[in-house]
Amino acid sequence: MKWITLALTVAFFLPGAYAGESNQQLIQQHLSEKQLDDAEDIAEDWVKNEPENAAAWHTRGVVMAQQAQDAFFSALSYAGKSLESFEKAVELKPDSLKYRNALMQFYLMAPSMAGGDDEKALTQIEAIEKIDPAQGTLAKIGYFRQHEQDEQASELLKEALTKYPNNADVLVYAGFQEQRNENYEKAIFLFEKAAAGESAEGDASVMALYQIGKTSVLAETQLDDGIQALRQYLKSELPENAPGSHWANFRLAQLLTLKGNEEESKQLLAGLKEVDDKELQKQISSWN
Repeated sequence: MKWITLALTVAFFLPGAYAGESNQQLIQQHLSEKQLDDAEDIAEDWVKNEPENAAAWHTRGVVMAQQAQDAFFSALSYAGKSLESFEKAVELKPDSLKYRNALMQFYLMAPSMAGGDDEKALTQIEAIEKIDPAQGTLAKIGYFRQHEQDEQASELLKEALTKYPNNADVLVYAGFQEQRNENYEKAIFLFEKAAAGESAEGDASVMALYQIGKTSVLAETQLDDGIQALRQYLKSELPENAPGSHWANFRLAQLLTLKGNEEESKQLLAGLKEVDDKELQKQISSWN
């Protein structure tokens, strides 16, 4: 059930709407700590108590997808519950791009025996296009890439950049492609345009700031641009799906080291020693 990993990348939590620790916040905490059964219990109670709450069903879908990924004998059962939840969220809030995208990704990535269905994925892409044409184009590009139709995907992305030159979602997507291909200068250019652009959900412009900093680290160039972008990122309200402030501080420390500012870099790294993130600690150790 490794396919679910990608589905989860688009199944982000929406901001909580409750005082104190909301169901969503508690579930997110349990998932980050791999306490899946506890997360499942809260999600089940949530949809039981609020059956018309789309966010509750969407979150249940995320939890069940994670359970399916970690299960063996019951993986298909959990996958079915995940699909049921994503479908219910879309039924309750059909104009939500997040919910449509999560359901589309499930149909696209899951094997047929677990509920995957190309035709249903295309139906969701059509619905997304009606809500937001640029988002629909990105969904279609993802469809092409999943089916190894890379030439069609590349051509469609070029068209999207021409048609939506200031769309932060399109620019960030294109920036990621260039970053993966190690075309760092072009990636930074696209991320900088995205930071000044507009996003359907308002998240891509903020995400672009982090990626400017990260790409500057990878390229070891445009250090001042990277530092400025990360400082701005740290002052921003971070989306739920964005790298946390500890990651931004790590990238900032890396850039400061490259600039020769060892003292401030060491101070930042010292503040990250107690952060409970294995991947972060691994990268800090490798960097040092």
